[in-house]
Amino acid sequence: MFCTTPIEALGPEARETLFRVAMPYLEQARITAAELAFDPREHRKLLNSGTKFQEYIQRVAILQGQQLKNPVTERVRQTLELVDGAMRLVEMEAKGLPDAHVADATALDRLAASDAQLGPVRAGIALAAVMAPMGPGTWVIRGQRCLELLSAARHPAVVALLDQTIAELLRIKSACAGLVAPAENLTALVKACLALAGDAESVRGASNFVHGLTAATKNHDMPFTGRAVVEILNGAVTGPASLDKRDPTQELKATRDLRRKIDGLPLLDADRELKENLSRRLTRLTAPESLEPIVAREVGIGRKLLVLLGLHADIEDPNARRYLVAMIDSLVENPEFKSDFYVPGMAHDEKRALAGQVSQLMAASQLSDNRRQRFREIAATAFADLTAAGERRISPRMVAGPEDRVLLGGQRVPLRNWSETGLLFGPFNGIAQPGQHMKATVMLRNGYLSMGFEAELEIVRANDGLIGAKYACNDPHVRQRIKAHFRA
Repeated sequence: MFCTTPIEALGPEARETLFRVAMPYLEQARITAAELAFDPREHRKLLNSGTKFQEYIQRVAILQGQQLKNPVTERVRQTLELVDGAMRLVEMEAKGLPDAHVADATALDRLAASDAQLGPVRAGIALAAVMAPMGPGTWVIRGQRCLELLSAARHPAVVALLDQTIAELLRIKSACAGLVAPAENLTALVKACLALAGDAESVRGASNFVHGLTAATKNHDMPFTGRAVVEILNGAVTGPASLDKRDPTQELKATRDLRRKIDGLPLLDADRELKENLSRRLTRLTAPESLEPIVAREVGIGRKLLVLLGLHADIEDPNARRYLVAMIDSLVENPEFKSDFYVPGMAHDEKRALAGQVSQLMAASQLSDNRRQRFREIAATAFADLTAAGERRISPRMVAGPEDRVLLGGQRVPLRNWSETGLLFGPFNGIAQPGQHMKATVMLRNGYLSMGFEAELEIVRANDGLIGAKYACNDPHVRQRIKAHFRA
């Protein structure tokens, strides 16, 4: 807020400074910074609220003094003169707008266009007047009214004013709880942020306000709202609350799913701080109290190595990586590596898919050359019997997680492994013959992927309850996700 005139003291940058400095007061008074800046009645309430007004002036002056290297006392005097001039300007202009409280989008556009400098101020006064009869803290009504005005607004200054006011509503804790989701419901809050950042899948189940705001962001450039979404998501990622409170395995899955979505959304993908915070969140899952239950849940050395190698690729913290490497070493050097590598009862195809997936991750890892060579030596002996039998496949297969299922003929059948084109699942208690076509639902709920999709199956083979099938999905969005998953 480096202003030289009262009009500048009412501009977007100054109002953002006002919002951040006066946040506790805004939360308590249950109003937005736009109302505090443009409503003379709110000016008087602040002036009569003890020392808060002087406190905020001093905080702004200190911030400016640090940047400009000016004496704070001089900055306090100059800031006080500017703010006093801005309040007098608002009061004078408000007297000339006696019917401002009934303004609609057309009226706001007209006011904004009435004067190059004073027009945006008049539009701000009208917006504050429209909100005043709603009473303090009626956040849902305020949010809905802003969206209604935004849907019909045309003047850039009015769109910017509404964008900034909505961004304030998103960042006021009590307002966000009513309009989006309470901070305690971290999953819903994160999902709403993803929806506002452009993720169509996350819009499902969101609040009416999020639905309306998502539509508005497609019709208007809303940089303040975009920055608010990033700020909220950063706060959610850095906080101690879990994205999924069921167990650490589900927390790992939810965190990876969030990272994948962020990578595909330009608004979020461009924020380096968010990516660093997400990496630190994954690092937290390598703490013994989180990692040990995740690894213990997996049956067989192969599945445990998938978890550890995946985490090693996900994080950058050197201490966490050393802990992961120690666990990987202990599994690779285990005398029972060959006998304990597989899940008991695995079919030959499943064994080959698991061995290939672990070997691929090991080769691509940033482990030392010595460690990778040692793994190759052990694996060459352990996996020698896998190369002789079974047909060759172009599409690589991945081992399914313990919660992955195929819903077929009224049964929830465990998924064993899958590829871009094929599924292996069982035991299936039903009739399935080679060449038969069937419809199924594939449900993936593992540490790397969370999705469900409808699929057309063509049965390729059926032996002892294990079903091998080719599959096709008609949803192009799902096909793209599957393709990206296998070719990452």
